Amino acid sequence: MNKNNESGKILESMVLANGLKVTFYDLSKNIAADRWLIKVKCEAVLAVPDEWFDAVDDAEMASAMQQDCAHTVVHVVSRERNFIDEKDKDRILQELVKQLLANVRTYMAGELFARRLFAKKVDEFKLKYLVRQQLGRQVEVEDEDDGPADFSACFRD
Repeated sequence: MNKNNESGKILESMVLANGLKVTFYDLSKNIAADRWLIKVKCEAVLAVPDEWFDAVDDAEMASAMQQDCAHTVVHVVSRERNFIDEKDKDRILQELVKQLLANVRTYMAGELFARRLFAKKVDEFKLKYLVRQQLGRQVEVEDEDDGPADFSACFRD
């Protein structure tokens, strides 16, 4: 479901015209006596076509991203209210779902959203990719052995 190991009840799931699979999760929990943390998570999963990866400037990075993300990118939005009375729990939950549904229908459903989401994920991956490359080069440099280290300054005679 997600990388934060949050498990929750699926409230609703749908596939939008632009290919996004959107799932709403109820992550609400009791926090004290009759008080609740009401949390709704909206997870949008986009299956990315090969031609979008082909359009990325750096082909090597695009290939690494394809392997890393398995042709999908995920966008998560959450809404929560804290310390809600138990008798208001269902009403608040429905209100949060309604807000997220409105966001999904007006904003996430457009083709432009899917393209921008992919572009954002490419930018995020590019940073990770560059860091990995730098760490790989650094490990190669550190592997060279310069001989035994001199620790004589650490000891007094």
